[in-house]
Amino acid sequence: MELGGRAIDEEIDRRTAALVPGECAALVYTSGTTGEPKAVMLSHDSVQFECASVWQQLSSEGVGTEPVQERILSYLPLSHVAGKMVDIAASVYCAARKPSHVTVYFARPYDLKVGAIKDRLVACKPTIFLGVPLVWEKIADKLKALGATTRGPKKALATWAKRLALEHAQEGQLGGSGAYPPGYSMANALVLKKIKAALGLDECKFGFTGAAPMRVDTQEYFGSLGLNINEIYGMSESCACCTWSSNVAHMWGSCGYQMPGFEVKAFRVDPTDLNKKAECPRAPTLDNIDEEFQGELCFRGRAIMMGYMANPDLGQAHVDELTKKTEESIDSDGWLHSGDKGMVTDKGMVKITGRYKEIIIGEGGENIAPVPIEDHIKKCCDGINEVMMIGDKRKYNVAVITLKAVGANGEVPGTDDLDMGAKRVNPEVTTISKAMDDKTWIDAITEAINSANSNGKVCPNQAFKIQKFTILPTNFSEEAGQLTPTKKLKRQEVAKAYASTIEKMYASKDVYVHH
Repeated sequence: MELGGRAIDEEIDRRTAALVPGECAALVYTSGTTGEPKAVMLSHDSVQFECASVWQQLSSEGVGTEPVQERILSYLPLSHVAGKMVDIAASVYCAARKPSHVTVYFARPYDLKVGAIKDRLVACKPTIFLGVPLVWEKIADKLKALGATTRGPKKALATWAKRLALEHAQEGQLGGSGAYPPGYSMANALVLKKIKAALGLDECKFGFTGAAPMRVDTQEYFGSLGLNINEIYGMSESCACCTWSSNVAHMWGSCGYQMPGFEVKAFRVDPTDLNKKAECPRAPTLDNIDEEFQGELCFRGRAIMMGYMANPDLGQAHVDELTKKTEESIDSDGWLHSGDKGMVTDKGMVKITGRYKEIIIGEGGENIAPVPIEDHIKKCCDGINEVMMIGDKRKYNVAVITLKAVGANGEVPGTDDLDMGAKRVNPEVTTISKAMDDKTWIDAITEAINSANSNGKVCPNQAFKIQKFTILPTNFSEEAGQLTPTKKLKRQEVAKAYASTIEKMYASKDVYVHH
């Protein structure tokens, strides 16, 4: 045994001595929302620096500062940068460099698919929980459906407690007073603590979200439960997050401020040469979405990738292509170009307003960011699961819409049965098939679209408005190749799958076009 132990120690020493900070430590494949996935090379130094920066931020939340157990629930693919960095690298770093140690609970591979994540949360009671927006939204949907069945004094008590919690959450944003309204302590004891315990989040010190933008109404809902969901932002190429929101410095609708060791700026970039760029002026507020403040969000810092890996065995053409991809991502000044459209406010808060590859170019040359419009529609009709706008180089925009269904969790499309929340639109309609022919459903979606069309913040002129829509018979899913592993929408794949339906909408004179 002693001899074997010495041999292992010698091998560890040999490998440690061979490590070079600037050499590749990990390959992380991009999600491939708009093309083939690419292998991102992250150096040992990048990984270590990112971990150090993350734990510096978490320390301000009281995480990792005491010799106690911190707990993480790992359910995202470990091939994804979030799973690799949060569940593995950051946990090891904490054990090595912080007073705390981290216990990682691994969910079963199919837990997300079968809707068992809530059970794992209750068993794990994480002190840190990263949920992609879809996971938080599914939790919210179940709670809303349960709340809709509550009656009498219990309903009144819950409504009162949630109102006080939302008031406090709104004041807890950057620039707010942070004040607790009268009665908050009682509301917390009687209602909020019990809800958090039922979710398995009663010991959570820091809840956060990333991989895709989170809707403000979802953040508001969790705020009404006494839970602050902090939005962060980053990408595989930046070794995970490069902006951070904290419990003491956050604003709903923003993905936070630049982390230590990173620079984040919005540039107007020449589409023919990324080295030709000009920094956009900072916006006075998050609500000011004037084009002059918006540009491509770019990052610079120690954790930025080495580049995309090229395999010489695949030939010189492949090597040249990947070299070009790297040059198209990192400019001569070291700025990593994200492809995301956004802005930075006077207070340093970063906001994503769209993705350049998702931008719809109207027939008149207008640049239309679909996500704010899609999110507004979903907010106005609780039974809608997804909205995808189409309109690139078309006379007007149309939309394909999916409804919330039993078993639709992003991994699989689910069933034809509407879930509890969706049934509230019309209790007599219980399936997607029937909803597609139901006047109440069609009217509800039409009203939601009209609300977005008449909102000057999301639809500043006629070119932004949606003129027609259809309800699809099934939900988008990773299984069907329409969502990434982190549940981001692959718009090109959806457009390809429903090409005939889209053409049918443009050929029709009706606002609602049956699939």
